[in-house]
Amino acid sequence: MDIILKRVIIIFFVLLLLFISTMIFSEYRNIEKLKEEDNDINLKAIELRKDRLRVWAIRLFLNFLIPLLFLVSNLSQKINKFASEGKGLIISGILYGFIFFALIFLINLPLNFYSSYYINHKYGLSNQTIWRWLELNIKGFLTGDLIIALFLWVPYYIISREARTWWISLGLIAVPIIIFMVFISPVIIDPIFNDYTSIEDEKLGIEISGLLGKAGIEDANIYRVDKSKDTKTMNAYMTGISKSKRIVLWDTTIDNLEEDEVLSITAHEIGHYIKGHIWKSILFSIAGVFILLFLVYISSKWMLRHSYGSFGFRNLSSYASLPLLLLILNLYLFLANPISNNISRKMEVEADEVEISLTGNRDSAVSAMKKLSKTNLGLKRRSKLYEWFYSTHPNLEDRIEFYEKHPID
Repeated sequence: MDIILKRVIIIFFVLLLLFISTMIFSEYRNIEKLKEEDNDINLKAIELRKDRLRVWAIRLFLNFLIPLLFLVSNLSQKINKFASEGKGLIISGILYGFIFFALIFLINLPLNFYSSYYINHKYGLSNQTIWRWLELNIKGFLTGDLIIALFLWVPYYIISREARTWWISLGLIAVPIIIFMVFISPVIIDPIFNDYTSIEDEKLGIEISGLLGKAGIEDANIYRVDKSKDTKTMNAYMTGISKSKRIVLWDTTIDNLEEDEVLSITAHEIGHYIKGHIWKSILFSIAGVFILLFLVYISSKWMLRHSYGSFGFRNLSSYASLPLLLLILNLYLFLANPISNNISRKMEVEADEVEISLTGNRDSAVSAMKKLSKTNLGLKRRSKLYEWFYSTHPNLEDRIEFYEKHPID
């Protein structure tokens, strides 16, 4: 590894630590302002926010440190040597992918336990048993990492055949996969984790059907999902396309909100569909994949050239290059956060507009949002820096103001 690459790596981690420190400082300052504005602020919500900030900082740092350690320690090359010895391209890829992703899964398991089990129980947000938590994590590994491992040989076969244009070919392959996953995920993947029950014939379902008819998507299905066995928080979403589109309400939402409030939340989710946000997200994802792959192609060539084989390999066609590709991909996904989240916040505002238009009930919209925030131990706003970089939704303060002032058609 030459001095240029070493300096780039050191500078990057220094800047990353500076970013983390600045973000935490801005969030803590925002918390102090919230305490000054409201003497009755929920102190549990503040402590939860601080705990989650610590988890965010550690996870962000590890996203870059872990793949780098796989490279500089030559661990990735050792795994590749073991996986490839006397085996063909496909078996080698499956074996390497399984070992690599299993190690990543185990390395991240303690932090995942702390963030998704311990913290949620600490603040009374979870109903989950330790066995249920393990079940969901194992299912997540099997439906995510293991599937990638089974087909890891495909991109590497393309990389080995198309040294300069592999990013174009992989982008083209990603297009049908993205559309296919949006279509099948609600029908095949989601039911692996939870039970979905149709409520179309119930009183609430009939009311929701009226909203769907008003919006012109009366063929959408309406489901209740049993999230209460995992959490005390509330949520709802609309997912799928064409015949797979569906409104999904967490049972905690149905059980803890008034009917008008549930209808307001549902109308918001309907807004995402009739505004074309699902298709727009697909198009943004496709465009983003091509851009990301091109940037990964350029950056990986540069890193390989300046590594002088110190990672144990000299070209991307080696399975040992996977941590390198993930390291670079994580970097550009991190840098893309402000762009993608700005788009998301604008979509949320559009969905809020539809919500008010469909229900004509701003009071229920406001009360539902307040109850969701209170139950989920949310704060009414984040710091400007955090909101710009990470928030997918406008803050509670702005959404309530929007609901209260937006004209009803």
